[in-house]
Amino acid sequence: MDNQSPGLQRELIAAFQGEIFQGPLPDPEMLEKYKNADPSFPERIVKMAEEHNAADVGIKKSISFSSTVIPIAGQVFTFFLGAGSLFTCIYLAEKGYAGSAIAAVVAGFAPIIINALKGFRQNEKR
Repeated sequence: MDNQSPGLQRELIAAFQGEIFQGPLPDPEMLEKYKNADPSFPERIVKMAEEHNAADVGIKKSISFSSTVIPIAGQVFTFFLGAGSLFTCIYLAEKGYAGSAIAAVVAGFAPIIINALKGFRQNEKR
């Protein structure tokens, strides 16, 4: 545009270019650009990617272990809760405490039944 025309304004046009990558490491050309900015950047980026990968693997192992062990532990605990409740019921009934025997069965099996019903409701929502 003409600087000497009083009614005209200058127009400034700027262009920006950006690059995006997805994954643990950028491509070699981008790593080279990082190296030009700071020679330690590529090594640090690779180290960061390795640490992130190791942490990700650890989390997945932990989740896998938990999803296997917790249901089994819950089933074992439920079995012992029910068995202990029945044992207590029989013991109290033999001693002549019929009311306490019934209370022991109710106290032992109520949490099991409540959790089973909650599980059915959660499965229905899925």
